[in-house]
Amino acid sequence: MSETHRPLFGGEHFLTGKEVCERLYISPRTLQDYRDRKIIPYTQFAGKILYKASDLERILEENYKGGGKR
Repeated sequence: MSETHRPLFGGEHFLTGKEVCERLYISPRTLQDYRDRKIIPYTQFAGKILYKASDLERILEENYKGGGKR
């Protein structure tokens, strides 16, 4: 159950580091680098590092570079 359950606090979904890496196609080391450089916000709860799904969506939208028509 812990593999499929995503913690929910105040209506917000949180993702584990593994889930973030899988969604963004990055390595755990790259994710750590993004944390260190404050690119991806996170919270630490009970010794686990968690990421808000809404933060990831916002970051992706802000950095989306569409291949629009020229």
